[in-house]
Amino acid sequence: MRHRIYGKKLGRNIKQRRALIRQQLRSIFTHNHILTTEAKAKFVQPVLEKLSHQIISSSDITASRLLNRYLQDRQLVKRIISAFRSVFAKETANFTKITRIKHRQGDNALLVKLEFVKPFSLEIPKAKENKKETKKVKTKTV
Repeated sequence: MRHRIYGKKLGRNIKQRRALIRQQLRSIFTHNHILTTEAKAKFVQPVLEKLSHQIISSSDITASRLLNRYLQDRQLVKRIISAFRSVFAKETANFTKITRIKHRQGDNALLVKLEFVKPFSLEIPKAKENKKETKKVKTKTV
């Protein structure tokens, strides 16, 4: 009997599942879509929807702390929050969609495209280059 058993294991232990979620979330936030199997997409989509809702509804520091749990990159998190809030300002749910693509030839697994409903781009801030010209003084050795 499967009483009170929740969730999928995906043939992995807990550390591998957490790594899978982190990798999938990082990819979808940077590229706006990922091509993966249907089971993995259905596994990651609720986490992605909850994070997306928290980015919109909570304060900057709360949203950045939540995203830092999964992405571990502060500069990327800041860019994601600013870009995400500008695109999904009036939305509260349904940030993602799953589109069926094809069956993989090797094992006949159903491949799907997990993507955001509205695409957004991460603006890369241009670093100011401080070029200080230093004069090289050659010393004569005797």
